[in-house]
Amino acid sequence: MKTDWQTALYHTPLWLLYALLTVSGIFIVFAFCIRKTTFGQKFWLITKPCLDQSNRLKVISLILVLFLLVLLEVRISVLNTYFYNGLYSSLQYGDANAFWFFASINALLVIFKIIHYLLDYLMTQVFEIRWLEKLNHEMLSRWLSHKNYYRIKYEKELPDNIDQRIEQDAREFITGTVEMVRGVINSLVSIIEFTIILWGLSGILAIFGLHIPKGVVYFIYLFIITATVISVWIGSPLVRLNFEKEHFSGDYRYSLIRVRDHAESIAFYHGETREFAHLTDRFNTIIKNRWLIVKRMLGLDGFNTGVTQIAMILPLILQAPRFFAGQIQLGDMHQTVQAFNRLMRALSFFRLFYEDFTLYQARLNRLAGFIHKLHELETTEIHTPIECANYVALHDFGFKDQYGNILAQHLNIYLKHGDTLLIQGASGKGKTTLLKTIAGIYPFETIGKAECPCNAVILFLPQRPYMPQGSLREAICYPNINPHHPELIQTMKDCRLEKYIHALDNENDWQVILSPGELQRVAFIRILLSKPDVVFLDETSSALDEPTEALLYQLIKTRLPHMIILSVGHRGTLQPFHNKYLTLE
Repeated sequence: MKTDWQTALYHTPLWLLYALLTVSGIFIVFAFCIRKTTFGQKFWLITKPCLDQSNRLKVISLILVLFLLVLLEVRISVLNTYFYNGLYSSLQYGDANAFWFFASINALLVIFKIIHYLLDYLMTQVFEIRWLEKLNHEMLSRWLSHKNYYRIKYEKELPDNIDQRIEQDAREFITGTVEMVRGVINSLVSIIEFTIILWGLSGILAIFGLHIPKGVVYFIYLFIITATVISVWIGSPLVRLNFEKEHFSGDYRYSLIRVRDHAESIAFYHGETREFAHLTDRFNTIIKNRWLIVKRMLGLDGFNTGVTQIAMILPLILQAPRFFAGQIQLGDMHQTVQAFNRLMRALSFFRLFYEDFTLYQARLNRLAGFIHKLHELETTEIHTPIECANYVALHDFGFKDQYGNILAQHLNIYLKHGDTLLIQGASGKGKTTLLKTIAGIYPFETIGKAECPCNAVILFLPQRPYMPQGSLREAICYPNINPHHPELIQTMKDCRLEKYIHALDNENDWQVILSPGELQRVAFIRILLSKPDVVFLDETSSALDEPTEALLYQLIKTRLPHMIILSVGHRGTLQPFHNKYLTLE
């Protein structure tokens, strides 16, 4: 007995080195092989952008440290079985000195386990946080670059709940990956180590008249593998159900956000009953899916609980005949129970991890689908028929919709510095679309030739200007106007928004607080502060009264006389402020 624990202790450093090299080699081979599978391709699609030359060495070093900590935990558990064997055997023989010796060693091992746990937790969190920072930066940059956040809404297969994919799915994907890899390594190494221990402790197993050498080990493997197969069969529908769970929950949250964002319109329509019915329908879909998961989990958890309870007494029953025959000691019995439970946990890893793995697959699919869609957008040619010039011009110009149908054609205009164009026409005739094509953000095919200043300051202002989160000062100066612009306060007075000067540094949801007319006054403040060369106004004065509209148009024409203005509007009162006109029929 003394030789066993001493040998295990003395060989620990060499064992850790050998195990680390072996696990690393197997991990590399496995990663290379799995890349050929659908699962591996999706995983690599997500993780590849996070690995670059600047951080590759750090990532590899951190992974090796995590591997070493996992192996160290297994080795501590192995040593623990030997020390407890000595502790219980000393009780059986009444050897007080041996008892206190092994008790002291176990106390030291407890202290070492605490230190190991804290270090393991710290390094795991460092790895996950660093990875999350990289992945979040990658997804945000790709989502916002090339106007993908805008172009993606025109896709036929629109990824749902993008906010959930960027925040929740990314975070839980990383945590799930770390847990899965650690669990697999821990389980495989534990299987090898504790099978060796059980092999040494087991003898001949007599069952139903058969005498099987090392039968305890065979019986344990047969028991747990059978339980795993049955468990996987019971829980297989959970992959689809958990994927639908994430999808339905995301849809429900999105519907709730829409009610919040459009609260005023719903209140004017008295649409509470309709919204309640819609939200209830979305919620009932979640509940229906949850009941299906509950029914499946009743069978899975019930079976797993039964297996766990049987496994608690099974090793004692299998070894009891040898103990009563005096072939093994009390310490051997306790070591058998420890080794069996650890082996069972290792062999049962996939069975017990199955539910989490189904959720993991769902998140993997959602993230891979989102990143794949971004990749498609990045590799798809953007239709930007704009040529550089010192003016704005259209030559026999037109544009098509996403199906190739012509929406407008044979448009011709020429705007030099100081010209102002008013675009009018019936609703749905493509007035806003025309502004998008000239601004270079229309994602579909165009006809003819368009020219626009390329190195000039261009400002596009929609009917309801966007106000980002933050202080009113930062919101007005969005996106790149100096928040402490020396003309800000005077410009607010000129645009009749002086009542909010005292609240410039107050943080609030200004998109909701300001009325539509006040939001449009903010748009004119942005024009006066940014002093663009070309400005696109898409019904940016529709919520203003006619005197205020006239005041603001006259203000920007007087202060920025060389600016090119392209306006979309229905009012006839806009005509005096423009010198050129285009009617879409």
